[in-house]
Amino acid sequence: MKQVCLLCERTSPDNNLYCQEIYCPAEMSPTILDYGEWLGDLEIIKPVMILRSSVLYEATHQKTKVFLKVAHPGEENKERLKREAEFLATTQLHKEQNKFLPVLLPPYANTTIKDDAYGKTMLRGHLLYFCLFEFTVGEPLRDILTDNPQLWINHAGWLMISLATAVNFLHTKGIFHYAISPDAVLLHFYETEENFNAPRILLFDLGIVSDANTVRRNWYPFAALPAYTAPELIDTHAIQPAYATDVYGLGLTLYEMLVGEPTFTYKLRSDKEVYAAIKRNRAIKMNRVEDVESIANIALQAVSDHIQNRQQDATVLVQQLSVYFGQLPKPKPSRWPSLNTIMIVIVTLLTIAFLIALAVSLNEFTV
Repeated sequence: MKQVCLLCERTSPDNNLYCQEIYCPAEMSPTILDYGEWLGDLEIIKPVMILRSSVLYEATHQKTKVFLKVAHPGEENKERLKREAEFLATTQLHKEQNKFLPVLLPPYANTTIKDDAYGKTMLRGHLLYFCLFEFTVGEPLRDILTDNPQLWINHAGWLMISLATAVNFLHTKGIFHYAISPDAVLLHFYETEENFNAPRILLFDLGIVSDANTVRRNWYPFAALPAYTAPELIDTHAIQPAYATDVYGLGLTLYEMLVGEPTFTYKLRSDKEVYAAIKRNRAIKMNRVEDVESIANIALQAVSDHIQNRQQDATVLVQQLSVYFGQLPKPKPSRWPSLNTIMIVIVTLLTIAFLIALAVSLNEFTV
């Protein structure tokens, strides 16, 4: 295991982290597990993404590969993960699961998500809260954008339609995210009916997971990366529930994929400096208008520093993007029959075999 700073990203294998930046409390950094280490009965394969409130691991549980999400120490981080797990459990139990959100699994053997949506375990003197998700293939969008900063415009458009659809699902349940960024998304590409690749996303982090009555109480700045924080969230005394605040986070992600770098520079800058840049709207200039002018205008509207000028909810953003990119491409049908079809064939064959054996037995008996 190693200590990883959530601000400057320095690491220390001996849990003795020090940083020369005066704004960086490196000694408070959480411990991150490595390959082969255990958390309860969960064996770590690798860390997938380290967020400011939690870390997502690829792990094995009872010989099954899963995603393990562990909240960093701290009351706010713990409560945020509990709300996320309970929301996913509720939607699944009511059979309202969204395909772009993770599938929650029981945290322990011999239990259910109805009884236990999340789990608890001890690590180095800290009581940690965790939850398990069904494993799916994918890489963090942040890593993909690091390797390929400007995705093909169709990929960017379909990706944003999927992400906005996931956020809109939260909104239909009265839930606000307020921490949307490429760090919260896993992405993989699938083959379509037309024999080209299309993106499929998984929004594995649901932000602050709060409704209109609790959003002011549950919001805390460390829940989101400063560079992806809406201007109206910087003043914590004036926070109001608004779907347009999540539109801003969606717009930042679209803007970043168009220009090829984060909308607001944050590397080697303190949180205070980043917040100041957001308040002054010192975004990277939109330099991609000739080939995708209409899409660029959609992004510019979404990242307006005036909330009333943005698209007022994720549905509007989906509608605007769908005009140019259409519906999400359908995956190519599998050559293999479905599991239900295989089971029907097996049952049919066993039935035929039983009837033949029975007929032979009766024939021998009569003879």
